Amino acid sequence: MFLELRNQIIHILNTFLDLIYNQKCLICSCAKTDELLCKTCSKDIRYLSTYAHKFFKNIPFYSATLYDGSVKKLIHKLKFSHHKKASIPLAKILFKYFKNIKEQKNYIIIYPPSYFLKSAQRGYNHMFLIAKEFSKLTNIEINNKIIKKIKYTKPQYKAKNRYKNIKGSFKINKNELKQIKNKTILLIDDITTSGATLEEIINILKENNINDIICLTIAKT
Repeated sequence: MFLELRNQIIHILNTFLDLIYNQKCLICSCAKTDELLCKTCSKDIRYLSTYAHKFFKNIPFYSATLYDGSVKKLIHKLKFSHHKKASIPLAKILFKYFKNIKEQKNYIIIYPPSYFLKSAQRGYNHMFLIAKEFSKLTNIEINNKIIKKIKYTKPQYKAKNRYKNIKGSFKINKNELKQIKNKTILLIDDITTSGATLEEIINILKENNINDIICLTIAKT
């Protein structure tokens, strides 16, 4: 009850502030261009090559940027400060990179789901917000039901052993398998460090004979 009330208050406050002030850059608060990420703050984004940076069981991993500067600040604002609008420039960053990947296929978007208590605590699933904005830009459908998180885990950045922490925490919804038939899974996430979370999801998908997968993250450490 308290968490729900808190989240409602934060939403009302953010809406009120949006009505009073013009749209400002989320990093420097300038309102020169009415953009959520101004051109000045965009300059420190370090885009990476559009070649796969890693392979896991023949699945390519791509990361759009390095996890620093404006990208790191936007992710922190979205995940820890209830700035939901940060999902918009983050999705645009991902889209700008994705357009240059040569592997253009019949995609469907999935993303690592949050445990229901974590989503309730935050008030939203930050990856769903990014996926939704990314879907608008690409016209690629999202499937947010095929993978479920079935146990609570520590945040990966706090875990001593990331692979052990995330092991066994996801389950596939077999009722959704027909929805992804003959499609390439575009598995997106915000950050990759060890890759443990994405690798665990890949294992679950492969156990169900889903092998046509591409991983794409906004940033890598």
